[in-house]
Amino acid sequence: MNGWPQVRQGALAPHAARRRGDPALTLRLTVEKMAYGAKGIARHEGKVYFIADAVVGDIIEGQVTQDHGRYADVAIDKLIEASPLRGPAACRYAGDCGGCQWMGIAYEEQLSWKQNFVVSALSRIGKLPDGFTVEMIGSPAAHGYRNRVLIRLHHHVDGTMNVGYFRRQSRDLVPITACAIAAPAINQLIANLRNLTLEQPEAFTVRMEIQEIPATERGSLLVTVYPGDGNRETISRFTALVAELPGVHWAGLVFDLRNAPNVHFESDLDRNFATKPGQFQQVNLELNRTLRRLVLDYVEKVRPSRILDVFCGSGNLSLPLADGTRYVEGVEANRDAIAVAKHNASVNQLSNVVYLTGDAEKHLWKVSRGGEQFDMVILDPPRQGFPKGVVPLKNLDPQSMIYVSCDPTTLARDLAYLCRADHYMVKRVVALDFFPNTYHVETVVFLEKNENIPVTSDQ
Repeated sequence: MNGWPQVRQGALAPHAARRRGDPALTLRLTVEKMAYGAKGIARHEGKVYFIADAVVGDIIEGQVTQDHGRYADVAIDKLIEASPLRGPAACRYAGDCGGCQWMGIAYEEQLSWKQNFVVSALSRIGKLPDGFTVEMIGSPAAHGYRNRVLIRLHHHVDGTMNVGYFRRQSRDLVPITACAIAAPAINQLIANLRNLTLEQPEAFTVRMEIQEIPATERGSLLVTVYPGDGNRETISRFTALVAELPGVHWAGLVFDLRNAPNVHFESDLDRNFATKPGQFQQVNLELNRTLRRLVLDYVEKVRPSRILDVFCGSGNLSLPLADGTRYVEGVEANRDAIAVAKHNASVNQLSNVVYLTGDAEKHLWKVSRGGEQFDMVILDPPRQGFPKGVVPLKNLDPQSMIYVSCDPTTLARDLAYLCRADHYMVKRVVALDFFPNTYHVETVVFLEKNENIPVTSDQ
């Protein structure tokens, strides 16, 4: 494969027939740079065009699918000349499945694009002053790094099993034999699933979350099955068979998660971290450890006495910060995650740490209006960021903040509010490539309060 299987040179794009465009707006464009979202940027007669699935150096022919005035979206009809940045893809399904966008692109180039995504978002949306820098930390491995995947399984009446991912922007299953970015243990399970047979074959579909547990001894995988179409009893029998496969530590239906066991996930920074089936964990183990160290180093530098960890999950970032002298409080809406966080605090015999179930925004309003003082806040919100929570966060007025984000655009939007009128100053920005071969990037921003700027209610 050449890293561009989705739109082959001189071929129609798979989605061309579905496009609602004006054939009169067919353009020949050369991609000049990259935009967040894996879109190439081209300019023609003073207008900007965003081209899905294109990379720098591609020369394409395509049609305008949506015109926004100053810019327009373009879908590729023909790849006239492939970029020299494209090389052989390490995955035979590259471009067909809905996963990786940049298989076949040199890793150094991927890192450069992601670094530029963060710089562009923070300057354009975040309005950070000129001169800030973004450090870029790459993944130790560009393949085989994912310790968690969500796959689809279609079992047919003839007993065959298709395992794979949905094709991008469709519900069509792309069967795979292995995933290039998944951990070896996960790929071994995929192979075993494809060969699994039921005594009385019936048609059914399921989603399956597979989580690798590097610290386990009896097995290395937690498997959660989400039923789709098909008989519930048949899917239950199938799940029981999965539980007996080599390498599986636990397998169960999503309805069984409340009774699932806590499992030792890893040891890091003198802490033991547990998880449960179905519980969120970062997919890149090594870079998550790097992130923990960045957070811990900053905490040791500014030495806060009271830390509030918002969207704390199961304590991924805050467990190493609870040293018995500083107070650590975590809040998270997911009660199962909080149960694991409390378990982790107990197993590690940590004192002066409290984990609470609750809405992040409401909790910030509660502590700020109640007069509680936190001199550091850690934020690790979902992809949509924390637009409503930045107001009570600013009212809480901590001396320092750490903001972890998986979307540079929503991060930049929230920083624009926090740094308005120079109330908070960005001290350091680090981008971490948790997701090689995709456009996604994790960013951590360290902020400190500007003591010369008083807090006001309208900031």
